[in-house]
Amino acid sequence: MLLGVFAFDWAFLRLPEWGIRTYPQSMTLPVVLNVPYGPLAVAFGVLVLLMVAAADRLDPGKRYEPASIARAPLTRREWGFVSSGILAGLVILGATAQGQYLGISGGFAALTSYVTDLFGYRLNSVPAFDEATAWRAAMVAGLFPGALASALASGSFRHVPVTPLWDAAFASGLKSRAAAVFAGGFLIMSGALLGGGCTTGAFMAGFPTLSVGNFAMGMTFFGVGMATAFALYWGRWRRLGEVRARGLNLATD
Repeated sequence: MLLGVFAFDWAFLRLPEWGIRTYPQSMTLPVVLNVPYGPLAVAFGVLVLLMVAAADRLDPGKRYEPASIARAPLTRREWGFVSSGILAGLVILGATAQGQYLGISGGFAALTSYVTDLFGYRLNSVPAFDEATAWRAAMVAGLFPGALASALASGSFRHVPVTPLWDAAFASGLKSRAAAVFAGGFLIMSGALLGGGCTTGAFMAGFPTLSVGNFAMGMTFFGVGMATAFALYWGRWRRLGEVRARGLNLATD
């Protein structure tokens, strides 16, 4: 992922020449519809909450979830769409109220720039060190101890070479796994920065601004992802039961 940041930084000054430079989104729904921002934002927020609640209720995985897991405290099991969505929304609201975007890819770029600055090199794509870049870098740095604290609190922290699903996908050994990790991280980070943001910055954090461009990007992300999942697993939901029977969930795999 860090190499993806450097790749984007190398291309950053050349993007206008290539005609693919991304520009900030200024077109929002209130402007397009010529309506006040407040009422439209509230109406859209209620609609999103209803959609999240419906997704949580219709989640096929819940049909195969053992009763013991369903009754477990929130710190000991997966969070649902509603609980995690509300918490993420509050964090995004706090950032948006300060005129900032909550973006992971931008945070990685900021953190990388702060580290390289210690060695006398500053990224072209992060020209300024200010409060905006500082909190983004701190947010990404906090992901690692935060993930550790979550794993310890949930009791899901285990030392395993690789998770079962990863072992099934790449069973041939270290080289194939390392290549997949390298390629995936590189493409994710360079592509997110090139596209103007990832799912957190361009999609989730872009929603409160009612940006038309962010709506289009987010719907593309999740629309294609959901369509792919349904195409691959339609009529084969028992596979979810197999996964649950092995004790696997988002916390353990």
